[in-house]
Amino acid sequence: MDISSDCEMVASLGSQLSELDSRDALRSHGRSAVYECAFRQLKHVACPVPAAILKAIEVELGAALPRDVSIRFESHDHT
Repeated sequence: MDISSDCEMVASLGSQLSELDSRDALRSHGRSAVYECAFRQLKHVACPVPAAILKAIEVELGAALPRDVSIRFESHDHT
């Protein structure tokens, strides 16, 4: 697995996951090796990178379709 990022935390996560076994990565929620490593490496709990890593692994294994995903914030006037 090759992960490159300008974010030092994500780059560190990528180096920690370089030899990741896909079975470990895709264990049930809360037990995934990706999330376990992300918990130690990433400061922001809402970082979408671990989910993106898991999606890429699923696509690579043929377990999911390669569909784009995004998080978008819309501005609402609350006055």
